[in-house]
Amino acid sequence: MPRHTGELAVHGRLEQREEKVLLVVDERLSGHDTFLSTTLRLDRPVRLPELPVRILTFDDVTVLAPLDPALPQGQAGEGWSGTLLLPHGARPPTIPDDFARAAAEAGVDTSSWSPAEARQLLTFLGEAGPGPVRTERIDMIIAALAGHS
Repeated sequence: MPRHTGELAVHGRLEQREEKVLLVVDERLSGHDTFLSTTLRLDRPVRLPELPVRILTFDDVTVLAPLDPALPQGQAGEGWSGTLLLPHGARPPTIPDDFARAAAEAGVDTSSWSPAEARQLLTFLGEAGPGPVRTERIDMIIAALAGHS
């Protein structure tokens, strides 16, 4: 059985944090689990065929944290590039049932959202617990999306 099902070319810059070298990705990764341990095939600044890393994706940045000290110390700001060997492909955002029903009733298609749009709207909705605030947010999102059609 393969250890990975997908490959994703990535690049960024090195950053030093205390005693660790972190690989900051130039473009935030969307649709991939954070805290996922995987392998990076590093091409530069040095060639490492299998560097175990943990993917840490935050609101505006993705960082690859090496799981062992195999990465030689690099210069802060130095560029790097490689290929992430992912154990699964990108995962589409999960649309909550209450929002899916409201969107269907309003004739709003959620399948054409960009990853950034889906992340923003579903985060906005997810911050509201059950009740009137959530219902109000669903209505606001539906109205905004219906206006774009």
